[in-house]
Amino acid sequence: MTHIEPGGEDTASPPKAAGKAGISDAERELYGGRLRHDQSYVRHAGPLTRLGFGHMAAALPRMVGSVLRTGWETDRRALTGVVVAQLGRLHAVFACVGAPSSKRPVAEAPLREFAAVHEANTLSLVSTWHAVADRARRDSTAVLAVGSDAGQAARANNGPYSAAKAALEALVTTLAKEEHQHGVRVNLIAPSLIDSPLAAHVMALKGVTDPDAYFAQLPWGRPLALDEVAAACIELAAAAHWSYVTGQIYPLGALR
Repeated sequence: MTHIEPGGEDTASPPKAAGKAGISDAERELYGGRLRHDQSYVRHAGPLTRLGFGHMAAALPRMVGSVLRTGWETDRRALTGVVVAQLGRLHAVFACVGAPSSKRPVAEAPLREFAAVHEANTLSLVSTWHAVADRARRDSTAVLAVGSDAGQAARANNGPYSAAKAALEALVTTLAKEEHQHGVRVNLIAPSLIDSPLAAHVMALKGVTDPDAYFAQLPWGRPLALDEVAAACIELAAAAHWSYVTGQIYPLGALR
């Protein structure tokens, strides 16, 4: 992924795992091109020329297949229940939109960065709920937001992101209390570092030049895998033995 500092033209070197022209496989699959980070706003570079309907239509079956494979390997019964329920009922809503901060101190992070990161990480759940509330109430839907351990850790040089994720946790708790009367469950899972192209970009912002050495310092000597997070999300939202819980924040990490 490419990072452009505000007011500058210099770009950071893309991760080694990136494909042609510095575009990672994840960027190509999800967006059809490179993500450009400009003044903390996350936007897609060249959407009209790089992402057409054909590419989107071709990628969708692979993405759906990946989710189904993960669910099948994790809990076949829960996955079957979700698929069957979706035929006539909105069983679960997963809210996992987010964007990182620029990793600058609060004193150097402009207000527009706080606003942009808050909009991406917190208000995205509000927009989602506005769109699905009526249907979710009718179907007693489970809502699962994907947050971050940053909401509790509040690490230095990550003010906009930590504040947004903390606000997301408060929003989830509030929404759970408001929608309990409709049979809607609202919870949040807060994973630690996930091995992904976005994580590579974040480490670059933090000045990490040796990801393997950085990972070795983490609990168990590695980051979370995407499959682990996806499996936990499906389990919490779909499994019958989780049907009691609502308004809860579940860390997905290990003690340091």
